Amino acid sequence: NPNVNEIMNGAANGFKSQIRNQRFLTLFSSSDEFKHTANGNFPAKLNQTQVSQVAIGSDILVSLEMLDQVISDDYKVEIRRVNLGNNTYREVDYYLGKRTVDLKLGWRMYDSKTGALLDEWKQEEKYFYEAESLERIRATNILNSNYRRELTNLGTRYGSQYASRISPTAHTTSHKFYAGGNDYLKKGIAKARAEQWDEAEKIWIQGSKRETKRKKVAMAFHNLALNEERKGNNLKAREYAKLAANQHPIGVETQSIVGF
Repeated sequence: NPNVNEIMNGAANGFKSQIRNQRFLTLFSSSDEFKHTANGNFPAKLNQTQVSQVAIGSDILVSLEMLDQVISDDYKVEIRRVNLGNNTYREVDYYLGKRTVDLKLGWRMYDSKTGALLDEWKQEEKYFYEAESLERIRATNILNSNYRRELTNLGTRYGSQYASRISPTAHTTSHKFYAGGNDYLKKGIAKARAEQWDEAEKIWIQGSKRETKRKKVAMAFHNLALNEERKGNNLKAREYAKLAANQHPIGVETQSIVGF
């Protein structure tokens, strides 16, 4: 049924929603360029000019390029006993309607700078849902009333699946930096809040050398350890955490944070 767009729209919305949930990639823009008749086959790949045309400012382009949805209905009659009360039963015919959706979806992902094809993935399913009634026309009406919702949910599921395929999931963790106790800690954290981490590191190193109170020295080493972990230098982070623990018991917590 090419005139029903619910699967296509659901796939686009499911993809966008899952990308936002995984919080790694950022959606820049969307476009409905290069429309073609859906026939269950991939069309010719987009060329570099076409990719650049619709993906301005982006690193990658994700494109839903293949769609096929064939809808068929099937009915069968099931005899059931209905309680009429007073221990009286009657056998009646129930119409069971089954609507089957033979679905194909195909996605491609391109490098927006070079136009190179990075990924191609096809999804297929024979999906169905059912309705029942004492009257066949009533069963059909129930199938029809749920039709667009079923297609939307189906498309949303597949869009979400493809987003999960191409995007990592960003995990956010938070750790405590010491922001007070002496000028080195205060000035260092001010630089860190301004995203001037190199300057913050220099200040904390100075503090670790000039501070005379062991607890404050451990605080400086703690901040240095978390800064190294932030940069991905786990070995260096553990070295600083060990120095913090040698100065004061608060350094034990530092060690547990960086996986000593």
